[in-house]
Amino acid sequence: MKKILAIGGAVIKTAREELFEAINQNKVEMLIHNGGSIFHDFQLATEDLDSHSHPIDELLEDFSVNESASWLVRGWVRGNLAPENSITGFCQSKGIHVLMFTGMACDFWQMYGHKTHWSELGERAYYDFHILQNRFNESFHYVCMGSAVIHPEVFLKALAGVKKRPEFTADVVDFLDMYRPRTRVAKYGTYYKMTHTEYFRKVLK
Repeated sequence: MKKILAIGGAVIKTAREELFEAINQNKVEMLIHNGGSIFHDFQLATEDLDSHSHPIDELLEDFSVNESASWLVRGWVRGNLAPENSITGFCQSKGIHVLMFTGMACDFWQMYGHKTHWSELGERAYYDFHILQNRFNESFHYVCMGSAVIHPEVFLKALAGVKKRPEFTADVVDFLDMYRPRTRVAKYGTYYKMTHTEYFRKVLK
């Protein structure tokens, strides 16, 4: 069965090529970003960076260093296509659903300066949540990779709205043993304590 991959920013930063390959081999049916992962995805697809992202102390001094990627993410939220060389764009070219859930004042604090901008993000999350919940009406394999807060909570809330649960498996992949994904997700499957690269190479091969 193809996987629903819910990823955090660390997956984009450490296992981007492996993720591309898994998608190319038709092992992924849906990709779910948190705010960090889509931001890093767009950064790496469009900028020549010395590192994967700018540290928070640099952003506090001048958040314009992330401005180009910020506008790309905001455009995507509004319905624009993702950058051609991004994981998101690759999924879209293959007809794979790409969803996003985020802590609104955490990942995108440097992007939005007006309340109407925040409502755009909220509407996108509402739309994506119902896509996920409808998918949970049939058998599925959900894998939470490197997101210790957002994805476990979204998973449980989407699952709670399914009237008759199908057969499913929900796994977690992370190099740290985190309480929230273990108690909300991995109780329905396996907790793989390994790097994301190791998972792609050893498990999802």
